[in-house]
Amino acid sequence: MIPFAEWRPDMPALGQWAREAVNVVPADDSYRPLNRLSGVSTALASRAQGAAWFRGTAGATRMFAGDASKLYLLSGSSWNNVSRTSGGPYAPGGDNLWRFTQFGTLAIAVNGVDVPQKFDLSAGTNWAALGGSPPVGTFITTVRDFVLMGKIGSTPQRVQWCALNNAESWASSLTTQADLQDLPDGGNVTGVVGGEIGLIFQETSVRRMSYEGAPIVFRIDKIANDIGASVAGSVAGLLDMAFFLHKSGFYMVRAGQSVTPIGRGKVDRTFWAEFDEINHFRCSSAIDPVRGLYVFAYPANGNNGTPNRLLIYNWHTERWSRAVLDCELVFGGVSQQAISLEGLDAFAAGGIDSLPYSLDSSYWTGPLSLLLFAFDTAHKSGSFSGATLQAEVETGEFNPATLLRTGPGSGGRSIVRGCRPLIDGGNPQIQIGARETQQASVAYGPKVDLTAAGLAPVYQSGRYFRIKATVPAGAIWSNMQGIDDLDVRPAGAQ
Repeated sequence: MIPFAEWRPDMPALGQWAREAVNVVPADDSYRPLNRLSGVSTALASRAQGAAWFRGTAGATRMFAGDASKLYLLSGSSWNNVSRTSGGPYAPGGDNLWRFTQFGTLAIAVNGVDVPQKFDLSAGTNWAALGGSPPVGTFITTVRDFVLMGKIGSTPQRVQWCALNNAESWASSLTTQADLQDLPDGGNVTGVVGGEIGLIFQETSVRRMSYEGAPIVFRIDKIANDIGASVAGSVAGLLDMAFFLHKSGFYMVRAGQSVTPIGRGKVDRTFWAEFDEINHFRCSSAIDPVRGLYVFAYPANGNNGTPNRLLIYNWHTERWSRAVLDCELVFGGVSQQAISLEGLDAFAAGGIDSLPYSLDSSYWTGPLSLLLFAFDTAHKSGSFSGATLQAEVETGEFNPATLLRTGPGSGGRSIVRGCRPLIDGGNPQIQIGARETQQASVAYGPKVDLTAAGLAPVYQSGRYFRIKATVPAGAIWSNMQGIDDLDVRPAGAQ
């Protein structure tokens, strides 16, 4: 079998790497389908500039989003305006994102311009100003029992945290442990990630925050020098992992200690060649914890700043793929298949006392599904749960003469007359590309359908070959693995 290879467009063409893997998700020994973004909600008033989900009291979930002037709460499929009732419209500007964190029953939002906002997840109806005279922060997260903000007002190298177990107390105090720190080097703060430890990303450094208690409160250690988050929208974290993009490429931080390059020799050079750096503030990133994916949305050159590319990294397999689609923002969201009050009728034929479970049972709320969400260019949100996108993957380039172990009299040339794709579903079409020298361009033959026996009757002669498979949009399939039953014969030299 010749596998559909790991996508590493930065590597030389002659080798075991694929030059294309589009609209697919890298998986163990295969590629899996990427479904279309299905925008099923009502639209925000303008472009989405941030979104997040929270778990409130009694297990209920809430999803919020923000645009250039409002904050919204998703109810069913409708985004309802739940902005503050005093203070006027918000004004983050076109180059800021809303960023969120949860602290107890409070959802907290910042945008770098407006006073930090809070929403009471237990009884709130609208966002309101966070109490305790908090700073105006650009980035926010929760570290242990503290809310942490970064890039504070006119002090872009500052981080500041609230009092212990009190998100509405911000005055520096040894008693409450609220404090701030101006970082001496590393440039502006460009992101923060929380958990048991905190991570502070700057333009040219990464720092770890470890709680020690009063009087120090947090010990701040630099774990990366001359490497930081060049693009704020690239920062995303889960558990003990965090991902970010520096000018030198993509990196992963593990356990707050090791900083590992994950794009070097794979996608870094290709990405920077097509990235629209002027519109870097339109980038966003999200974690798909179910599939183990880091997803980064960015605008390519010539698309007027609208993100139209996704880079997808599977941290289990350490492999990349990409997607081509327009969106405003990617984020982690949730879905619950709950049973409505009307749906209870089917269980209560003998009255409410005949229900098999109590009304506060998790049976009625259903399991929580963590999904990759996004906003489309009509400002509508949805998950990637539509029909499959048209998928295209390649094998690496190979010389069949090596496989045939033919002698020098063959000239290293071959004729390929057919193959069998190992794709479990859909109606794939197969192309074969060939070239005589490494200086020539790969010439692909026409796409061919499979015969009733599942063979692709391709035909091409040359020295170097690669095989491309395309599965049309809407097809139902699960895995694209590779090519088998290669019908290859030696050919004379040219």
